[in-house]
Amino acid sequence: MTDRFPTWRTIPHDPADWFSPEELERSRSYQRPLARLRILRVMLGLVTIGAIVAFEAGPSAVDRLDLTNWVLQLLAVVLLLEVVALAYNPALDWWVDLVHDKKWGLSTQTPGGFVADQAKSFVVGIVINLVLLVPLYALIRGTELWWLWGWILLLVFSVGLGFLYPVVIAPIFNKFTPLADEDLAGRIGAIAERAEVDIEGAFVADESRRSTRDNAYVAGLGATRRVVLFDTILEHPPEVVAQVVAHEVGHWRLGHLRKQIPLAGVLSLALMVGLRVLAEWDGLWSWAGVDGIGDPASLPILLVAMQIGFGGMGLGMSWVSRAFERQADVQALELLGEPELMHDMLRRLHVKNLADLDPSRLKRWNASHPPAAERMELVRGWVAAH
Repeated sequence: MTDRFPTWRTIPHDPADWFSPEELERSRSYQRPLARLRILRVMLGLVTIGAIVAFEAGPSAVDRLDLTNWVLQLLAVVLLLEVVALAYNPALDWWVDLVHDKKWGLSTQTPGGFVADQAKSFVVGIVINLVLLVPLYALIRGTELWWLWGWILLLVFSVGLGFLYPVVIAPIFNKFTPLADEDLAGRIGAIAERAEVDIEGAFVADESRRSTRDNAYVAGLGATRRVVLFDTILEHPPEVVAQVVAHEVGHWRLGHLRKQIPLAGVLSLALMVGLRVLAEWDGLWSWAGVDGIGDPASLPILLVAMQIGFGGMGLGMSWVSRAFERQADVQALELLGEPELMHDMLRRLHVKNLADLDPSRLKRWNASHPPAAERMELVRGWVAAH
């Protein structure tokens, strides 16, 4: 029944139809400094990477440490990049979590909790990078078809990360407990049964120790698939929370992840072909002071190229993601048939979370979700159709 609705194109909408002038201005006032900060973060990242490449910091670090094993060389370059990022990323995150969001009542983070989260992110980031980069560089150094095998590696890595995330990575940052509210648990079970979606269960994440924002999601693959609720969302009535869950379950009912994998596969193959072409640019590697793309000191250039590639891929993936979000909203409406509660849920969460209620065109192009007003317009269209 999702074919009745224009899920593959933007639905005309006006935020002023759904939100008051005060709500819109409050959202803009909160979002405006964050937009400037995102630009600053990108600029700092480009400047630091450019400096590392221009001053041949990677090769110099390898030479000074007198490392002959390429795996250790790669580890040294990864650590160099992570340490350099510490010069600006934690400071920007500190301002967001402990200054800006505190001012707007969205953060409950403590200085100690912030430092702990940053330390965990630092370690997890290094481990995940090495899990991907060590076999990738082994392929680059070992076979002419590294770009093809590397493409397969990217797909396996992405699927494996999706499978392990809820049971290995997420518990590093949050404590998860089975949902104790029997009424809400029963509602969630009934929604999953109605949608014919098997889930491991419903779990609550202790997000309130760092934020007041509401959220819920379905995470994992196969046996690790579960509904996760932020404990902050439990302050809303169970019927409102059920609307959020119905939307998330709708994604699984329609097999959105299964449909995204082939698209991601095509785009990532294009990325690897682009890296294969880049590998032939001898002048670039000579300028950077490295022996080629197989030299671990080439990592900064490789990461910039991958970020540019993923940025281009992201526009296509975001367009598909927005279509899938509209389809999941329709699924929630068809599973529960409560459009007024759907409107209530969308208003509650977007206003409380100070979401961008009137995003710029560029932000809409990059967003994984349609704006709140567009989603509410879709609900109105569903009502008219019924």
